[in-house]
Amino acid sequence: MARATLISDRGNERDYQIRDGRIITLVYDDWDYSIRFKENNQYIGDEFRFIDEDVDEDGIGNGESYLLARMYSPVPKSGLGREAVKFFIDMTGARIYARPNDGQTRDDGSHLTEDAPGFVERMRGEHLIQ
Repeated sequence: MARATLISDRGNERDYQIRDGRIITLVYDDWDYSIRFKENNQYIGDEFRFIDEDVDEDGIGNGESYLLARMYSPVPKSGLGREAVKFFIDMTGARIYARPNDGQTRDDGSHLTEDAPGFVERMRGEHLIQ
């Protein structure tokens, strides 16, 4: 399994070196509960987005568990996805869960496509995702 190596932690940003030597920065956004990726100070690829589905009548979530709704790494199989999940857990203290791989397309983006089913299973095996 590929591992990204943490080389710097600045609170809501963490720098990782991946196998090919590139340095990728993960950026935690507490406004929209996402982890985005930067290289050379430019955003690259897409994001990992988390949704708090347990909201009250005012639309405020409880912050205890989040649905992994989008999971796109700019460098697949580099360990960055795993680190994005760990980073989110570190920042929020919340539990992460994912939808089942049932073939349904969901408006919130939480359906599993491409490499996502295998990724989710690996993260479940490491007890990072429920």
